Amino acid sequence: MSPIITVLYAIAALTGAAFAAVEFRMLWRFIRNRQEIRTTVTSESSPDRTEIQTDESNLFPLVTIQLPLYNERRAAARIIRAAALQDYPRSRFDVQVLDDSDDETVNIVKDVVQALRSQGIQIEHLRRDHRSGYKAGALTEGLEKSEAEFVAVFDADFVPDPTFLRTVLVDRSGFDHPDVAFVQTRWSWREPLRGFFAASLALLLDRHFFVQKPTRAFFRNVATFNGSGGVWRRKAIDDGGGWSAETLTEDLDLSYRCALRGWRGRYLRDVGVVNELPADMRSFKRQQQRWSKGNAQCFRLLMGKVLSARGLLEDRIDEAFLLAGYAIHPILMINLVLWPWAVLLMNRPTFWVVQGIMGLVIVAAPVSFVLTVLERDKRLSLRSIGHIVSSVCIGIGLMVNNTIGQIQGFFTSGGEFVRTPKGHEAIAESEPVQEQLRAYQVPLHWSFFFELITIIYCLIGTAVLSTAGESLWAIPLLFWAICLGFVAQQQLTPTRV
Repeated sequence: MSPIITVLYAIAALTGAAFAAVEFRMLWRFIRNRQEIRTTVTSESSPDRTEIQTDESNLFPLVTIQLPLYNERRAAARIIRAAALQDYPRSRFDVQVLDDSDDETVNIVKDVVQALRSQGIQIEHLRRDHRSGYKAGALTEGLEKSEAEFVAVFDADFVPDPTFLRTVLVDRSGFDHPDVAFVQTRWSWREPLRGFFAASLALLLDRHFFVQKPTRAFFRNVATFNGSGGVWRRKAIDDGGGWSAETLTEDLDLSYRCALRGWRGRYLRDVGVVNELPADMRSFKRQQQRWSKGNAQCFRLLMGKVLSARGLLEDRIDEAFLLAGYAIHPILMINLVLWPWAVLLMNRPTFWVVQGIMGLVIVAAPVSFVLTVLERDKRLSLRSIGHIVSSVCIGIGLMVNNTIGQIQGFFTSGGEFVRTPKGHEAIAESEPVQEQLRAYQVPLHWSFFFELITIIYCLIGTAVLSTAGESLWAIPLLFWAICLGFVAQQQLTPTRV
């Protein structure tokens, strides 16, 4: 059995090391070119308007703002008003409320839309008989009723600044090149973040917006739309094949399909759109499993096309690893399962070599979080170090949940787009607290029980290795048990963000 364990463990270690190597390459690029990267995503010069004619049709392109909603009774009115009251000529934009709700959200939306329409806002309340295609289907049906050149998309928990359209389309001239398919802005969070858990979640997501996306934008890698807080060129959507419900991450899917057609995305880091974090660990797990499943679906559908596309081999490898990003969780899971067997059965020279390789995987995440904090906050503090540790634990503790999502995505297409409750939705002074919690609390997912089984496995492995005189090598199992236990504990008592 020892040779089998050796081969399987070595494969898992080498695959994990490949992910770590790609991550370190990205981090090194960020460190080496930090100043130039900041300039690229934060201070593009505004165009000189002194010579431009004042004709609104030339200066302000037609825009449709799409707001896909499903049972967002507390957030609906807020996002609709924020979208409708943009500092942009009213004749040059319209709002589509794509409302698939089946609760009282429908009446709330109806009242808000009527009030705004009476103020001269071009706004429609679009309803469907069924949720065919979920978000992708709603966006597609809305596009059929739009003749605008550009399309902005906001989820219900986002609150764009009144200057958003003017900033992206006019002041920053985000679409000044004809090959720009979309402009993505940075997700920002409601302040203050309420609690240690919320700050840790924010750091997990900020890594993407402060380090990864700026670096990829600077080196002209495939830019990805994040589903909300951005503007698309309608022509690019159509050329890329439109929104598809074949995956649960329709944003990632369309981004890659457009890139394969020669389009590119642009990222503006200094333009932030406030939105809300998931309300608790159950909600965050639901969101992460949906993203993990959709990521695997995109990998299955697009990997062959990405690897066979034109371009430098190193760039295609980068794109392949980004497309396979969530696969790191099954790799971690395999490593966990094989760990006690590898310690007991592998010969020592081979074991030490493999551990040296795995060391890359272990340090990649903390390094990226440190760089994120330095870029975001300009300094490290004891509190931010605590957030880094917590973020690493949450990332590792999600391995069971996200492995399930990966397996589902590799073998199935589509799936139900389940909404993710967000923290501030529950704030409504007119409603009792218990009613709020019942309305938006996510039920305990069955993956919780697999997490418990994995924790027990880790603890048994720790005891076995310690008894066998391998106490040092029992520490990783104990650490994984702690990470999984932290995620599990957070699900027992939902933590309000």
